[in-house]
Amino acid sequence: MTAELLFTSKTIGLPTKAQMNELLAVHGLGTLLSFNETKEGAMKQTLSIMSTKGEWIVKGNPIYEGQLEEEKYVIDCLAGKTSLQVPTPYIVHHDPAILGFAYSIMPKMKGIHLHDVGEKLIVADHSAIARSLAGVLKEMHEWKSLSYGQLHPLNHTIEPFHSSYKDWLFNRIVHWFHDAKKYSTLTEGDERWLYGELKRANDVFSKMNDPCFIMGDVKPGNFLIDQLEGQWAISGLFDFTSSYFADPLVDLTKMTLFYQRQDLVDIANQFIAEYTTGQPVIEVQLRLRIHLLHQLVLDWGYFHAMGQPIHTSFEKWVRTIFIHLQLE
Repeated sequence: MTAELLFTSKTIGLPTKAQMNELLAVHGLGTLLSFNETKEGAMKQTLSIMSTKGEWIVKGNPIYEGQLEEEKYVIDCLAGKTSLQVPTPYIVHHDPAILGFAYSIMPKMKGIHLHDVGEKLIVADHSAIARSLAGVLKEMHEWKSLSYGQLHPLNHTIEPFHSSYKDWLFNRIVHWFHDAKKYSTLTEGDERWLYGELKRANDVFSKMNDPCFIMGDVKPGNFLIDQLEGQWAISGLFDFTSSYFADPLVDLTKMTLFYQRQDLVDIANQFIAEYTTGQPVIEVQLRLRIHLLHQLVLDWGYFHAMGQPIHTSFEKWVRTIFIHLQLE
């Protein structure tokens, strides 16, 4: 059920050298040279391994039944349907004898993370990466479904959202707004404004009928960049644990906010414009505002819960971001 927000303390831990050598031997991947936890691992589920035959990523201790099988299915589909660089072959090993749980192993892809070189990049570099990412998402979103919903992790059918995608999304936003009240002050004015936003977008979301595969967690930690033909571009895409079938604009939200928070608002706007070229402007703005609102409700609750309060009202905070992104 990967459209759900996952909170877990499960980690892969740090196995012994003997376990790593046994794992490599099972798959004919050489002898261990080194291994360590990855800096950018999904919920600390991943290890980076270097052997005499190459470099690999191991992902283990599944969060839910079928997590690894579901990710393999998605990666295999994307490898077959698109030209995107994804970690294939993605091998799932079900026997818990080596590590104590099922795991997957995949080749380590070429490239680095955006924030590893972010301070060294000039505006033109950021612009090239944003354009490349927009192109990658456009191609990925060509994978369509007949219904909005979640991919069943074991039988790989789409389980439609109850009632409608609009209701599922709007109810989710309201749920996390009320949850955030546990950690922060949210006024009646904030709530009226939020409901006003949902009302404004009601018709647009009610009429939507083009569910696409979305990654659900497009952020710097889940893709790699490299210089291809002298220009920075996306060189790899991974971690599909949060994927489902929905409005493709969902996949713009985290990177848009990343750029906005890095004082790269022009890049954020370029990224949005590159992806949405040729689409109705007003409709795009309404949809994107709702998806950003969804993410910002979650962020507001998280920041306050982690002792990082935002010293303004929720409405003002969100509207200021909308203004920066030319969505107000």
